[in-house]
Amino acid sequence: MLEVGQIIPIQFKGREFNAIIIDPDGLGPGKPSIGVGYRGMSRHLEMPASTLQRRVLRSEGEEWLELPSGKRFRVLRIEGNDGNEYNAIEATDWVAIATDWLKTPGRLSKKAREGLIDFLGWYAAEGLYADAYTFLKATYTREDNETIQRWLVSREAGKPARVDWAYTIAEQGGGSPYKYGKWTNYVYKGLFGMDAGEMKAAWEEPVQGSRAIARNYIPEALGLEMVSHCEKLVSVLGFEDMETAHDEAIRLTQMKYREALKKDSP
Repeated sequence: MLEVGQIIPIQFKGREFNAIIIDPDGLGPGKPSIGVGYRGMSRHLEMPASTLQRRVLRSEGEEWLELPSGKRFRVLRIEGNDGNEYNAIEATDWVAIATDWLKTPGRLSKKAREGLIDFLGWYAAEGLYADAYTFLKATYTREDNETIQRWLVSREAGKPARVDWAYTIAEQGGGSPYKYGKWTNYVYKGLFGMDAGEMKAAWEEPVQGSRAIARNYIPEALGLEMVSHCEKLVSVLGFEDMETAHDEAIRLTQMKYREALKKDSP
């Protein structure tokens, strides 16, 4: 049985470190999402752990690593099954952190910048997940590979679609500065029965909360794919009435993913 906080000792491309299970079912039933602590990762970035620690801030009860660009990445406090507490960041986020920090280095030292460059040269989130799954299950199957690929793609694929959706909201969503949040929550509630904050908390904090999402268990990968598809439909349908556009997009998205939801339910 996989469990939150389970430590995964990984030897990856000649380097050794511990990863930790964030959610045993994060990518689907029996397919865990994993994180790497910033203290452990600091030596691979060739920067002191204190440099990372100084950039961690607390906001509304949550911890974030804030980069000079202003972008934030969620830090999860997880009790490891080795008795230690880990401040973990999801494995694939480390690529985004290194890339963004290089683009906007702020007062980062030359040595630290070179460390980030070297880090991007060897670190590949897909391969790390493959090594972790092989350790956990003594195998890495084609299905595992497809699940991870789908999840990684879903995290990136939604960005262009969301630009189109945001443009549609800007043009037709009224003058309120809160319209983006309103319609984002409308999509999440229509698809999952929870607003965006609640749904993301259920994905990001399995340690603290129940994974019993309103309409059966929905893995993050599938959920993000559904949101992206739904928002794309809103911009494609071209309805002037935003509520009608979102209702129809939600209905069509639920139809499209009906079988996938059945397959991914426990």
